[in-house]
Amino acid sequence: MERTVSMVAGSTGLVGKALVKNLLNKRHSVRALVRTQENTVNPSLECLRVDFDNFELLEEKWIDIKDLYICLGTTIKKAGSKEAFQKVDINYCLEVAKEAQKFGVRNVSLITSLGSDEESPNFYLKSKGIIEKRISELDFDSIAIYRPGLLIGARSELRLAELLGQKIFPFLINPFLMGDLRKYRCIEGDILAKAMINLSGKEEGINFYYFDDFKKNSIRSS
Repeated sequence: MERTVSMVAGSTGLVGKALVKNLLNKRHSVRALVRTQENTVNPSLECLRVDFDNFELLEEKWIDIKDLYICLGTTIKKAGSKEAFQKVDINYCLEVAKEAQKFGVRNVSLITSLGSDEESPNFYLKSKGIIEKRISELDFDSIAIYRPGLLIGARSELRLAELLGQKIFPFLINPFLMGDLRKYRCIEGDILAKAMINLSGKEEGINFYYFDDFKKNSIRSS
């Protein structure tokens, strides 16, 4: 049986790592875009070192790619400025998507945030809304946009606010978020990753997914 080939941009973060792990568990071949070369012993995983500031990938690396997963993201604190933040969360994401479109990739998945809105007065949510709009304008068969609330799980870098949220949200806040408020519940990065794999390419056009979609589709067979 021929393996599905997937590409992951942002494979070292919480969701990106979970995506790579779960894709490999499903016997996909994975090409991961990384800034620094990583050694891997898994023959189904190819780490491609790239310069996102001048993003270009050999055409052969796009051959057979069925699904593109964009998990690139940073924080203003880590980036150092609002401009540097948007370079990662908007420019890098958009350039990868444009290259994928050019070489015929048909399905793209993008992680943004609950409350994303290009007209938002909140800088973070506005930035997320901008990248949603720009990728939605590209020519893909299926564009899946995931809008999680607080993401929880083990990160390689410490984010104090998120660490506190992980201790408080699941036990003290989540149970009270019912009905229309359920979408504000925190979600494990691994659950989101599994849902992204199962939903990629399943619906044509532009589709937005929230907490209940993540939970339901994380256990569905692909």
